[in-house]
Amino acid sequence: MTLHFIKSKQAVFLNPVLYWVSILMLLISIDVYAKPPAFDKYPAQNYHGKNQALKLNAKTQKFKTLFKEMSKQKPNFAGQYVLQEVGCGGGCSFALVYNAKTGQSLILPETFAECYSEAKGFTSNEIVYKNNSRLLLAIGSRHGEQSKCEKVYYLVKNDHFQVIDQMSYYASH
Repeated sequence: MTLHFIKSKQAVFLNPVLYWVSILMLLISIDVYAKPPAFDKYPAQNYHGKNQALKLNAKTQKFKTLFKEMSKQKPNFAGQYVLQEVGCGGGCSFALVYNAKTGQSLILPETFAECYSEAKGFTSNEIVYKNNSRLLLAIGSRHGEQSKCEKVYYLVKNDHFQVIDQMSYYASH
């Protein structure tokens, strides 16, 4: 049996076996890629050395006092980083990060606020991280769009945060 499709006055013939194999491959790839990143897939090695001298930059300079305090703490994120969540008012937060191994200071590139929509209500913002993983999950609205709630997955590598996945999200109420 051959399937016929009409496209711009031309008949397009598809081999049924090839058609079903293609559909099956598409369904399998959707299942594989639909899974969100997992913390255990991004392991981190723990740093046990002495905390290095704090290095501030133009962006982190205004948080000098907090970074000084962080530079005295043991890593709590990705094996070698000290992460501190900071509120920015109105249900908004971001993260400051100090690298105990290199002394570098950095800031999570985006702020996350609580989400709100009339249909779904409030969803609190949250930053989730582990000491043994380089993955960080931020939940909330960004870019000032309170009705658009997202899960954003970041991977920290060489003192930079890279978005590796993002998806719309609302907690079940």
